[in-house]
Amino acid sequence: MHVELNYKMIDQPELKEIESKAIEIASNAGELLLQYFDKPLSVDYKSANGRNPVTDADHAADELIRNEISKYFPSHTIVTEETENTSNEIGQFTWVVDPLDGTTNFLHGLPIFASMLCLLLNGTPVVSAVYLPKIGSAKGTIYHASHGGGTFENNIPVRLDNSEQGRLMASVPGYFLRMFNYHKSLRRKLGDIRSLGSAGFELVMTAKGTTDYMVSSGPRVWDIAPGLLLILEAGGAALVRNKNTRNWENFESFCSSPDLDPSPEELRNWKETLILGKPYAVEKIASGLSVRSYPLRSLRNKIYAMTKHF
Repeated sequence: MHVELNYKMIDQPELKEIESKAIEIASNAGELLLQYFDKPLSVDYKSANGRNPVTDADHAADELIRNEISKYFPSHTIVTEETENTSNEIGQFTWVVDPLDGTTNFLHGLPIFASMLCLLLNGTPVVSAVYLPKIGSAKGTIYHASHGGGTFENNIPVRLDNSEQGRLMASVPGYFLRMFNYHKSLRRKLGDIRSLGSAGFELVMTAKGTTDYMVSSGPRVWDIAPGLLLILEAGGAALVRNKNTRNWENFESFCSSPDLDPSPEELRNWKETLILGKPYAVEKIASGLSVRSYPLRSLRNKIYAMTKHF
């Protein structure tokens, strides 16, 4: 069955139909991953010093998701972490996919990981589905959302409580204190901070309200888009740092220009810094949080960019 869309307009019934397919795909990917979990895996590394592992589980889930999306939505573009695009053709509808987020956790038998996909319309998230493993469940849990349609946990609505309730709980990068400065007004008010090793897992916990806010520094589009939509549709907020003004601004799109659809290359190169979560917590943290600058590192990167083509 092919699900085709009206490219001039997309309404809620169409979004819900796509959402149902996204749920199915994420569920199938999650069940596949469980077949690999806590078993010997073939491992390669995308970075030096044993960093950024990729396993046969990543590749298997990636292939499943790409095949399923292509079956249901043959005209859509797919941008996935594990497979390079053979074409840079710009499309109005693009799926961004992280088949296994939290590979290091997965590799070590830690059940904190996710499989996630998100449909972008003109660079804006409109449908997402995220699989998380669940203790005692052979199928795990699917969190899903569509633009204007709300966020759900296995079809049960999820809505954030924006009232301030004591000490904050937060998810932040492991290098948080080296990457960010915070104003004295936030001293002892950042809350209890955690780093779980899976952006997808952390985003879902934020969408549920388990954590009040999260900070994400330089995620890729497939790391952030699926969970970002979950948070927004649950009543949360998302601020992105403007590199030019250094101010926090409301997230709008993964497009560099509102008048253009993003190409696969542009989406692959997207890296920004965000604060997401309950609106009151996001506003509170953004009021005193800034990205730490490293002038020598910036100069070195500029010199490298200028000379690498010679």
